[in-house]
Amino acid sequence: MAAIQIGDILDAKYRIVKLLGRGGFGEVYLAKDELVGRHVALKVLWDRDPAREAGLIHEMRSLDQLHHPKVVTFYHHFEQDRLMFLVMEYCAGGSLRDQMLWRPAPLQSVMQWGKELADTLNFVHQHGIVHHDIKPDNLLVTSEDILKIGDFGIANRNGGTPAYVAPEMLLGGVDSGDIRLDVYALGITLLELLRNCNPFDGMSSAEMQRSKMRHDFISPDLEQWAQELISKATHPTPELRFQTMQDFREAIDSKHVSYVFARGRIQAHALAERAEKLLARKQTTAASKYITQALYACADCVSALVAEGRYNLFVNRIAEAKASFDHALALNPRTQIQKELGWLCLETGNYAQAISLLTDHLQRNAADYEAFNLLLECFYRTRRYEPGMQLARLMVDENAPSDCFENNGLLCGMLVNSTDEELVKQALKKLASPFIEYNVDVMMQAPDQLLPLLLFENYRFGLRSRKENTLTIEHRGNPQKEYKNPLITIGRLDSNRVCLADNNVSRRHCLIVNFSDDVWVYDVGSTHGVFVDGEKINRKAYLQGVHVLKLGDTELTVCSRLGLLV
Repeated sequence: MAAIQIGDILDAKYRIVKLLGRGGFGEVYLAKDELVGRHVALKVLWDRDPAREAGLIHEMRSLDQLHHPKVVTFYHHFEQDRLMFLVMEYCAGGSLRDQMLWRPAPLQSVMQWGKELADTLNFVHQHGIVHHDIKPDNLLVTSEDILKIGDFGIANRNGGTPAYVAPEMLLGGVDSGDIRLDVYALGITLLELLRNCNPFDGMSSAEMQRSKMRHDFISPDLEQWAQELISKATHPTPELRFQTMQDFREAIDSKHVSYVFARGRIQAHALAERAEKLLARKQTTAASKYITQALYACADCVSALVAEGRYNLFVNRIAEAKASFDHALALNPRTQIQKELGWLCLETGNYAQAISLLTDHLQRNAADYEAFNLLLECFYRTRRYEPGMQLARLMVDENAPSDCFENNGLLCGMLVNSTDEELVKQALKKLASPFIEYNVDVMMQAPDQLLPLLLFENYRFGLRSRKENTLTIEHRGNPQKEYKNPLITIGRLDSNRVCLADNNVSRRHCLIVNFSDDVWVYDVGSTHGVFVDGEKINRKAYLQGVHVLKLGDTELTVCSRLGLLV
C-alpha cells in the first residue's frame, strides 16, 4: 500500500493538493479534478472489509439520490493500490470545528445552525437514514456559507464519537435506526458550539457515561430557554428527548420546550403509589390489583413498573421481576432500584453483582436495614461468615427494628464456631424467636449437615409489626388442622409439627413460615424436593390462597389463611 503524496494523480484525473485531516475511517485529501477543473474531497478508507464497503457504497448512493442541498454530495468511488476512495463535494469554508477555533459562536448563530441542521436531519430521517456521528467536525460550510452535513455512511460504520453518543448505546439493545440518537448528538453539538468546548473534555469513558446518566453538564450561564432546549435534547431517557427533528426545530423557533403530561400517566403513578403502600403493609393481593390498573392506564409508567417488579420480588417471581425492572430501566436508566436489582442478583446466585449493587444503594440509603440483611445473606450464601457476623453485630448494636440480625448472626457464628460471646448471648436471650429456636435445634441434632437445614431469616419475619396467622393443612381427606405456629416443620421426624409416615419424605423435608400475608414454604435439603401445585420449587415459594404440596408420595392441601377451603 503506497503512501499518498502531494501532487499524485489518482484515478487518472484527481491531483492531490493537500491533506485536510485524519479520522477513524482514514484520511481526507483536497484534490483537483483535472478534467472538469473543480476541487473535491477524497476520502481514503483504511478498512477494506468487503461487506462493510458494500453497505457503505449502497448507503452513499441512496443518500445521493435524495438530492438534498444541505447534504455533502457524493460523486462516486474508485479503487487504486488496494485502497477504496470516496469522491465527495469539497466545502471550502471548513467545518464548524474550524469556526470554534476562530471565535466563540453567539447564541443566535448557533441556534440558526441548529434549525438548519434539524431541517436537514428531519429530511434524511424520513428516508430511513440515521447519521450516528453528528459533531462539529462533520458539519461543513461551503464557500457560499451554506451549512452541510457530511460523513453519512462513514459515521455509521464507526458507531459514532464517544462524546456525542447517547448513553443508552453503552447499555446495549439499542435500535441503530433510532433517530433519537441523532437528536442527542445534535444537542451535545449545540452545547459545544455555545461553550466553545465539549462538556466531556478530559473525562474518562466511565466518567463521561456517569455524567451523561446524571445529566449534570448543562451550562447554568446559558439563557433559560436554551438550557431547557439542550436539556431535553440530551436527556438520558430517549422517551424524554425530542422525538423528532421537527420537534427540535419547533422548540428552537419558539424558544420554548413543550411539556405534555398524559392523564393516564398521572393516574398510573397515583395507583402505583397506593400499591407501594399496600406492599409495605404486605397486602399483596390488593397491591397486585392496583398495579394491574396502573399499567392498564399507562403501560410505560416507570413507577408502576417498579411497583410491579417489587411485587414480583415479594412473591419470588424472579423472572417476572427482572422483566419489570428491565422495562423501567429502558424507559429511565436513572431509576433508583439498585436495592431491588441487588435482591434479584442474590436470588439468582450472582452474589458479586448483588454485593456491588447493595453496597452502592447503602452508600446513599445508610438506614435501610432490609438492604443490610440482603447484604448479610450474600455473605452467608458465599460462606463469608466472619464479615456476616460482624455486620449482624453492627445491626444488633444499632438496635435495628428487626430481630432477624440476631438469628442470622448466630447462623454465621455457628458455622465458624465463633467466639463472639456477646452476639451469642444476645441471640440466646431470644430463644423465644422461632427461627433461633429452630436453628439451635438443628445444630444440636444434625451438626454434620447444618447448611441445607438452617434457615436464614427474612427481614420482614423479624419485625415487631408482624402479625400472627392461622393456616390449615389437610392430609389425605383427614380433617383440616389449624396451625398458628410461626414455623411449621414437616417431615418424618416425630418432632416435626406435621409428621408424615412416608419413606420418600426426608426426616426434615420442608417448613412453612406462617405470618399474616407472609406465608412461605422452604425446602430444607429434602432428598426428593418440594412441589407446589405440580412445580418443583427452588429453595422457597410464596403461598397465597389454596395450594397442593407434594412431598415424596404425600400430598397436602395448604390454605394460607382460615376460611379459604370449605
